Amino acid sequence: MTVMRRGFPASGWTAMPSSHCIFDAARRTDRVIIYVQPFPLTRLTEWLLDSRTRVPAVIADQLKNGLFSSLPIFLGGVLNATAVATIAAWRHPSGPFLGWLLFEIGLGLVRMTVLIHGKKRMAAGMTPPRGLSAILSCFWALSVGIGTSLCILSGDWILATIACLSAAAMVCGICLRNFGTPRLAATMVFLALGPCAVAGSLTADPVLPVISVQLPIFMLTIFSASFALHKMLVSWMTALADLERSESLTETILRSSPDHMLILEDDHRIIFYNQPEGGLAADTLIGRNWLYEMAEEDRPAAQRALDQARANQPATLILSLMPDTALAPELRKPRWFDIAINKTSDASGRLIVVARDITHQKKSEEKAVWMAQHDALTGLPNRALLQDHLDETLANVGRDMEAAMLIIDVDNFKTINDSVGHDGGDALLCAFAERLRAAVGEGDLVARTGGDEFALVIAASSVETVEQVAQNIYDQLRTPIDHGGRLLECSASIGASFIPRDGRTRSEIMKAADIALYAAKTGGRARLRIFEPGMMVEVERHQTMIALARQALTHDTIVPHYQPKVRLRTSQVTGFEALLRWRDHEGQLRTPDMVRAAFDDPALGSLLSERMLQKVLDDIQNWTRIGLAFGNVAINVAGADFRQGGFADKVIRSLNARQLPPSCIQIEVTENVFLGHGAGDVERELRALSDHGIRIALDDFGTGYASLSHLTQFPVDLLKIDRSFIQRIGTSTDAEAITSTVVNLGHCLGLEIVAEGIETAAQESYLRDINCDVGQGFLYARAMPAEAVPACLAQSETAGQIAKAG
Repeated sequence: MTVMRRGFPASGWTAMPSSHCIFDAARRTDRVIIYVQPFPLTRLTEWLLDSRTRVPAVIADQLKNGLFSSLPIFLGGVLNATAVATIAAWRHPSGPFLGWLLFEIGLGLVRMTVLIHGKKRMAAGMTPPRGLSAILSCFWALSVGIGTSLCILSGDWILATIACLSAAAMVCGICLRNFGTPRLAATMVFLALGPCAVAGSLTADPVLPVISVQLPIFMLTIFSASFALHKMLVSWMTALADLERSESLTETILRSSPDHMLILEDDHRIIFYNQPEGGLAADTLIGRNWLYEMAEEDRPAAQRALDQARANQPATLILSLMPDTALAPELRKPRWFDIAINKTSDASGRLIVVARDITHQKKSEEKAVWMAQHDALTGLPNRALLQDHLDETLANVGRDMEAAMLIIDVDNFKTINDSVGHDGGDALLCAFAERLRAAVGEGDLVARTGGDEFALVIAASSVETVEQVAQNIYDQLRTPIDHGGRLLECSASIGASFIPRDGRTRSEIMKAADIALYAAKTGGRARLRIFEPGMMVEVERHQTMIALARQALTHDTIVPHYQPKVRLRTSQVTGFEALLRWRDHEGQLRTPDMVRAAFDDPALGSLLSERMLQKVLDDIQNWTRIGLAFGNVAINVAGADFRQGGFADKVIRSLNARQLPPSCIQIEVTENVFLGHGAGDVERELRALSDHGIRIALDDFGTGYASLSHLTQFPVDLLKIDRSFIQRIGTSTDAEAITSTVVNLGHCLGLEIVAEGIETAAQESYLRDINCDVGQGFLYARAMPAEAVPACLAQSETAGQIAKAG
């Protein structure tokens, strides 16, 4: 072994024995490269055991390990050589022959010991002493050659014949046993026959020198045969190794594959079956007819696929197969397979069937389809499945009424959901769904179409049948729903349409039921309404109002108009009420009655109020800028504006942005704003406005359901007597009494009183006599645009001066 230090020129490398290779790693950082030079004997044995044919390492090891195989040939060679040496020593007990015998015996024992030791190491997975075995083999061959040459030179032709025949036999054994290592075999043949050729040339007999010529030719032939045999063996072993690797790879692929693979004979018998791990034992299907392993109704399709594959056309099909009935019940579940069938490439005519288990995929698909057709919360069919069911029902009904569709809406669900939370709302919907199921027949469909809306499709040939189902629903809902110990009262509005009376298409039937539901909800809720053609008119009117309101907002055609409020004692204008007007697509000015439905829509009504507020404040800002003494402007506000929250902040911010005083506006609300679940929000918003200095007016007083306590609970500054009382002054003593009472009540509470709808001088005179503060109506002026307000105020000033002068 030589040690060389990297970092120096090649000419300066210093070689030294490895045992003297010592250096200080702390002081030197040069990398040390150690070259191991094998001993000459080691190089010799490696050369003997190698060959010019390049083979994989595994095969090379197998060839070299042949030194420790073929025990009969090994023992035959050792015993044969010992026997010849024994005969030679017996016939000629001389020193050379006795030495040969003893050497053969000793060498045989050593070689046997090495052979046994090598086999044990191979059994333990370790490398046997191949180099030692090769050297010992060469010594043995040389011993045979020297002994045989001694026999030839002895002049004992019987002994020479025996030795030569034995040597020939041993040469055959050498070639047979060591063809995996041709160099070693050639060397041993040379060592065994070389001395014989030399001995032949040294004899006195004139014929024996022929051996010296024949033996080299024989050795060359043996050499050629050994190397040819070695090459053939290497090719065979390489092919065998490749085949084993291929078979191993194929087996690994088969074991790793999730697919079932079968090979079928012409009669459809299974002759091979490879099944993924964890399945049935493969031999349970061997010899069975593949077609009989599937349901009878699936066999025709499978037969067609087999015929198609037999015609060299790949075939595929999807089948559901039932496992063997001998299995445990929990394993006897149908499984789905995606099957591909092809004909083998040989001439056997067999078919290869590859079946992939897609049961999990099928279940996933079925689950996905179910989820696509059902409501996740209640498990009921959803709108998509409802529509399909309606289409099927319409396709199968006759001319008479045979079915009905009911659309059911949970009354006040938003209020319930807000009070108990979303968990409570979900629990209510689930309980509601269960009670709907209990209220209908076995073949009827119950679906959830979204939110708090459900739909039924029931068998019904008369109005009585629908009414009976509705009564069953109301009976089911009569018992409160228990949610965590809290009882939830639940009612529903129901709209119904008949199939096919009310339409021949799905959309017509659903629209008719929707219209009937709208009629039920507007009629007071918790009731059933069955579609009638007259309902369509009201719905269309409602939709038209909504559309007109949206159009007015989109095109910004909302124009505030102002009706003056007159101080009855002085006949002077003390302020105005802002009234909504809008222009249609033809430019005609329209009143709020034509968009009345929009004010009931929470989102749309809020947008209308917001637009009016901003436009009124813009007009007030313009009047203020020119110094116009307009008093104040009353703005009507609906309950929905308060319940959305932040209304007072929005008004105050708008005033501040325009630098307007709070006294320039009043907020008018009706009595029903104080009622319902949002009364607390209304009170909070009104107090915020009042605290800021904005006066609050209670509009249409006397027509709603407000109690007198509301006048003290809420910050009210003005009472407005509804026009229905004012218009009957002079014709109804009851109206006059109510009007007089309201005026006195308001004054007692310190409130200012405004009378709406004054149209005659007699009405004005009566109101003045009972000390009503302010009047408003057509007697003074109709609502006017902002541009006409200055002229109105100027006229009012003139009228006031005339009144003072009179």
